[in-house]
Amino acid sequence: MHCLSQKGGVGKSTLTMLAARVAPALGIRLAIIDLAMGNPSTSLNLLGGLPSHTLATYVIGASRISEVVHVVPTRYGPIYLVPSGRGDLALINEDGGFGEKFNSLINYLIDRVGVDHVLIDFPSFEPSLDELFSNALERCDVMYPVGIQDLGSLMALRNLLIFARKSSVGVGRPVINMFRESLGRQWVSVVGKLAGSEPGVVHYDPWLIRWVHDGVGQYGIGVREALTYVIRDVLG
Repeated sequence: MHCLSQKGGVGKSTLTMLAARVAPALGIRLAIIDLAMGNPSTSLNLLGGLPSHTLATYVIGASRISEVVHVVPTRYGPIYLVPSGRGDLALINEDGGFGEKFNSLINYLIDRVGVDHVLIDFPSFEPSLDELFSNALERCDVMYPVGIQDLGSLMALRNLLIFARKSSVGVGRPVINMFRESLGRQWVSVVGKLAGSEPGVVHYDPWLIRWVHDGVGQYGIGVREALTYVIRDVLG
């Protein structure tokens, strides 16, 4: 089970949607769990809207497990999405049965649906404060940190790495979405020292966003770098 984590607004959902585009073409049966409750951009983009059956409605017992696993067709085959919705976090916090239901959902995707990978798109959260998301992260085999060139992103990476190492969660190769090339070498060096491996770099630009969302636009360096990272590291 693979998890994309770190600060919000750094490109996690973009990489998740890119994985959804390429996994079927590689013959990989991929399931995605959208944990970004309150800002469910992955669910909105893959489904075109927010459904009535979400992760939260399953947790509170309002939906069956089969109802919250949505089959999303692609050109090369389906992917399987467990969406989130606005207000879902409040529903889950009220119920308190997240951990057990989350485990059941993972087992269902692997044993019944037969997926090869479960990819979880996490929201921004602080491990020392947010018990719900920390419990979900502890169930991951590998966490892939995603960041940008700012201090908040660096601090989020540090806190997540401390939590992951204490919880024996594997840490995959991080990736930096690069906006300021002039600071590139210094940023790669700092993140590499923190994570223990040299990060991948994606030159994040509007063409990458456009290509991920609708498959058109220039197949430029940012698209190639993002594809390389997703295929080699996240889906590899």
